[in-house]
Amino acid sequence: MHEAPRILVVEDEYLIAMELEATLRNAGYRVIGPAPDISAALELLKAERPDAAILDVKLDGQWVTPVAEVLQAAFVPFILASGYVNADLQAEPALRDAVNVGKTWRSEFLLKILSDALKGE
Repeated sequence: MHEAPRILVVEDEYLIAMELEATLRNAGYRVIGPAPDISAALELLKAERPDAAILDVKLDGQWVTPVAEVLQAAFVPFILASGYVNADLQAEPALRDAVNVGKTWRSEFLLKILSDALKGE
């Protein structure tokens, strides 16, 4: 039997993290986290390799760049769920090419972008 893809969720706003987790579980994914900060996300990554990740850009005022760099080094695709616009992300090389679904994403759109990322599209 084929195992559901594991998705790391990194989000510091509790309600958004819970909504992301519910959306992913309802779509058949296994959720790792949600991690509310960079150190928690890095600890989760030491314990388990996700198939993909959904990252908020800023966690308690810190850029999520260290998590993105670990994911890139492990060839794990990730998407952003952030209110930051692409111009804001240009200063962060690890984030600038990631797809950003925005902070007020629609479930269908988020799941389509995630599916594309898992397929390497």
